[in-house]
Amino acid sequence: IGPVTITTDPKMFQHELRELYVQGGGDCPEMSIGAIKIALEISLPGSFIYVFTDARSKDYKLTHEVLQLIQQKQSQVVFVLTGDCDDRNHIGYKVYEEIASTSSGQVFHLDKKQVNEVLKWVEDAVQSSKVNLLSTDHFSQVSNTWQMPFDPSLKEVTVALSGPAPDIEIQNPQGKILGKDDSLTELLHIPNSAKVVNIKDPQPGLWSVKTSSKGRHSVRISGLSTIDFRAGFSRKSTMDFKMTSSRPVQGIPTHILLNTTGLSPPARPDRLELLTITGEVIKTLPIRYYPDRQPYNLWNITEFIPPNEAFFLRVTGYDSQGFVFQRVSSVSFSSIVPDAPKVVMPATINGYYLQRGFIRCQVESLLPFTLRFNRDGKQLGEDQLFR
Repeated sequence: IGPVTITTDPKMFQHELRELYVQGGGDCPEMSIGAIKIALEISLPGSFIYVFTDARSKDYKLTHEVLQLIQQKQSQVVFVLTGDCDDRNHIGYKVYEEIASTSSGQVFHLDKKQVNEVLKWVEDAVQSSKVNLLSTDHFSQVSNTWQMPFDPSLKEVTVALSGPAPDIEIQNPQGKILGKDDSLTELLHIPNSAKVVNIKDPQPGLWSVKTSSKGRHSVRISGLSTIDFRAGFSRKSTMDFKMTSSRPVQGIPTHILLNTTGLSPPARPDRLELLTITGEVIKTLPIRYYPDRQPYNLWNITEFIPPNEAFFLRVTGYDSQGFVFQRVSSVSFSSIVPDAPKVVMPATINGYYLQRGFIRCQVESLLPFTLRFNRDGKQLGEDQLFR
């Protein structure tokens, strides 16, 4: 892997691509997870990372670190596969699906001659004001109908389905099924593995999107809009994003701080939902509205116990004209499982005659803990509780 090229010069980028050459090999798996880890580390938050490979991963033990980085950086990872070492049940392939699912990315399977078709869609996908409207994964053949509000700020909407025999049907608020004459553009169609369609300037209202596939598949619906949000988790109620973390701690009452963009009074978020990766609602939390509070874009959500499974966040609210808007987090969140506290003390502490001495002890813990000093089996001082 590497060395990494960081450039804003397209000519330099193309030069580096031409310098790549094939060497060694023999076995099929590749060090792809390590490459994704480096890409996440050096790229800006909210980046789009595309992985082009014809093999499963050899270094899949790095997956946990990659998933943590994805939740921290809120970046999306899309896989374009022209091979998988002929074993989609191997963990080296399964981690691709896990990384794509967590990051709202997808896994596309295609022939080498179809790569150019995917690149046309990539060009459209890497727009900076992209927002998520739906992100679901399904493990078998199923047909779903998604009812979702499109608000006036959505300049376009893209529906992407990756899976065998993909089919997408879109109905406007009047119940009409859109065809190619109704501003519906097909960006990508690979009959055995993927379909992506796009609608420009959809009218506001409640739309219906029907998706189906004959096997394991993923659905992503995104749009272009200025209305969006990001979330931080904390154990205490706070209005300071620096006091939040990118993941909640399992089993601990948790507050969520939302930072919204594109909303000014009287527009407001109304409720926050936790969704499974298949799109079902796990929990609904109300968002209290304080019209005079500053800053207007920060919203603190009452405490809840995080679920043990991975979850997406969905915000539903009203824009300044009263239209309903809905946005989904760009990544799914998983809880941190806390370890036992880590305690560090120096082996020797120097004391000086007739001077007060200090015994230092450092504790790292995600959970509240009680600290007690003992000497020769007897307690020194009082117990100290750290919350």
